[in-house]
Amino acid sequence: MLETEKIIKANSQSFYFASQFLPTKTKKAIWSLYAFCRLTDNLADSPNASLEQLLAWEEDFKQNYPQNQILAEFKQIIDEYKIPIKYPLDLIEGCKSDLTAKKYNNFADLAGYCYQVASTVGLMSAYIIGFKPNYKTEMETYALKAGIALQLTNIIRDIKEDLERGRIYLPKDDFAVFNCNYENSASWVESDKFKELINLQIQRARLLYNEAWQGLKYLNPIGALSIAIALGIYENILNSVEKNNYDVFSRRAFVSLFKKVILLPSLFIRFMVNVVF
Repeated sequence: MLETEKIIKANSQSFYFASQFLPTKTKKAIWSLYAFCRLTDNLADSPNASLEQLLAWEEDFKQNYPQNQILAEFKQIIDEYKIPIKYPLDLIEGCKSDLTAKKYNNFADLAGYCYQVASTVGLMSAYIIGFKPNYKTEMETYALKAGIALQLTNIIRDIKEDLERGRIYLPKDDFAVFNCNYENSASWVESDKFKELINLQIQRARLLYNEAWQGLKYLNPIGALSIAIALGIYENILNSVEKNNYDVFSRRAFVSLFKKVILLPSLFIRFMVNVVF
């Protein structure tokens, strides 16, 4: 098994599952992209995370021939698929902010962060799977929305883990709207106001997912199916949060392998409606 495959399989069963519907060459390129993103993110999330480590990682990445094997392989992918270098550099900047700016005043601020750590991944993926050249602007618009939706889902699911790292991604302004105490996270548990706040984030994410689906028609159809499956699985994490009565502290929302398989027919139909018809 390739090292990049080991990394994606160990860290994201949802994305690994979705990648199985790609042609072999494209799949390996996506694994390389994921490995780069995961290892970059790990440098910001590890117990001993430091800005110096991320800066050293960035410096190695910028070399023509990086010393790190994962970086070296990904640089080859960047060259082969003509991925704008801005995207991986923006992702690294987003991970740097996890070590500095750990709170966000409003949703616009949070959306900017989501672009850096997630929309960039969608944009790089689009270059790998292919998109219609005449619709580059449209592709970029919908990839941006998909990334924000995916990252917002991660934020909702991982509230407890992020608090343990001293991070609050939920917009501060939203707490004021629901008269929920932003400074006292212990009060969020079993709080109806906090549940309403989480529901707002879920509705935001769903609107973004609905828009992201509309952008699939601008991608290579073979690759777009894999993206559709990933979007559909992640959307269902939101359903799991709702079924757990918005309990994000004692129950982790997830989509089982059985559920993923069950979802495939409906996701394929939705894909056909958005791409073919």
